[in-house]
Amino acid sequence: MYSRRTFLKLSASLAALAAGGYLFRGSSSQKVKHILSSASHEKLAVTLSLSQSTSKLDILLDDSSLVEGKKIDIEGRHWQFIAENLVSNKSYKLQLVSENENIYNAWQLKTFPEPDSEVESVSIMSFTCPGGGDAFRASGREFFKPFKFRQNIFEEGLSKNPDLVISIGDHVYWDLRGEDSPPVGRNSKLIKFFLGGYLRLRYGAFNRFESGDSPTNEAVLKRIGNEQIASLYGTKFKSVPIFFIPDDHDYFENDDAEEEIVTFPADKFSKSAFKKMADLFYPPLLDTPDEKPGRQIGRIRYGNIFEGLMADCAGNMTLGNKKALLISSDHEQWLISRMRESNARHLAFIPSHPLGYTAGKWREWYPDVVAEEGATGTVVNELLSGLKGSLTTNVDKYLWQEGWFLQHQRLLNSMANRQGSRFTFSGDIHAIGASSIIKSGTMNLENKVKTFLVGPVSSSTGTWPSFARGITAENPEYLECDLIYPTREENGFTFFSLDNDNAIAEIISCGGHYPENGDTGKILSKEDIFI
Repeated sequence: MYSRRTFLKLSASLAALAAGGYLFRGSSSQKVKHILSSASHEKLAVTLSLSQSTSKLDILLDDSSLVEGKKIDIEGRHWQFIAENLVSNKSYKLQLVSENENIYNAWQLKTFPEPDSEVESVSIMSFTCPGGGDAFRASGREFFKPFKFRQNIFEEGLSKNPDLVISIGDHVYWDLRGEDSPPVGRNSKLIKFFLGGYLRLRYGAFNRFESGDSPTNEAVLKRIGNEQIASLYGTKFKSVPIFFIPDDHDYFENDDAEEEIVTFPADKFSKSAFKKMADLFYPPLLDTPDEKPGRQIGRIRYGNIFEGLMADCAGNMTLGNKKALLISSDHEQWLISRMRESNARHLAFIPSHPLGYTAGKWREWYPDVVAEEGATGTVVNELLSGLKGSLTTNVDKYLWQEGWFLQHQRLLNSMANRQGSRFTFSGDIHAIGASSIIKSGTMNLENKVKTFLVGPVSSSTGTWPSFARGITAENPEYLECDLIYPTREENGFTFFSLDNDNAIAEIISCGGHYPENGDTGKILSKEDIFI
């Protein structure tokens, strides 16, 4: 791994720095394209990209120690840093240094408090689905909002001074099926034509006979990430730890099962492409079951006030009817143990696919599917099919797996059995909303569990569920829920404010679906919900 040098090496390095002018020469900030950081109580991580190549890059920490950079790409434009064995709850000064110069103005990044230390409060900004090309349109519809719109949402959230940020799934959109696979729906041939052409023209084509980190595929991944991550985020989040949870599009597929194509479980290439993209652009999860930086499972522990359990519901999903899983068995056991053992004042389960909501998609915890009235047998859940109907469980959803719901029951039961504050929030379904789960299947919950759709950032007229699937997200039939905030197809985010007495979720709408109400990404409405 790459951590601080020993005292003797450090002394020699600092002498060399001073002699070479690292500490005294001016910065050239234009070389840095993006910086994203994450944190724990004893570690800081930084992932960044440059506009120019360099053979060596370090971070000078508090003018006293070096964190050696790890080169991620062939060219030397993408770098990762992990600083270990740090003091908890301390703000550190970070300075990028390379080849005898400071290459970016110093910034601050703070470690979290010790896991069991007394903390008065914590604030969290969360959103979903920020990816997609800048204002991409096809067949007369805008699929993704302009970057300026999305950046305004980011700025609105950051203006509230969150202690951390959680971005849930679909950080990029470049679906492999758009290359040479069948159309994504019976009525989508024109969209598929434009989408496939756009992707190949703008980013290039993958070679699926090679791994994701081959030179050819790395070049494509960098074109995608340079636009959809580096240009979108820039350096806005450099001083606020941000945690990326992957979902289906991060594996370069939409989660669909149709008669012509089944996109998951993720194949070897999709997994390798995701890993390479994440290494190039995303900050790693630092607090994981095996205590190694990871991408799919981890926790956020902020003193004694908050523990967030994050889980990828796409990369490890399996088929197998009652044995099928959305989260791997090992990860499930770790999550349940943390739900049982955590002494945090507030506990949140943060899966990449939501509990408590359905949009009739295939890869859901629930069997609800969009079907026409009077339909019988099995219904294929086909994206952009033009189907007019309603959500029902009176027919079978094609290739849906009962094991997914059984896993849902185990996880939800563990959450409900926890004494103290408990809630879950997620994304993926392009909507914003809040409900309280009372009963699931035949299982009466020991305690209600509030669930939140945190709000999508980039969704536009071509990606709202009402257009893509003919319905708006709803509570599934298998659940009994109290509706708290009606599901709305609006862009926005959720801001959680937690202290020793209260937990409040502020649902924030920034418009997006109804231009007549304002379409700038600025806050249009707020609603506080006590958890």
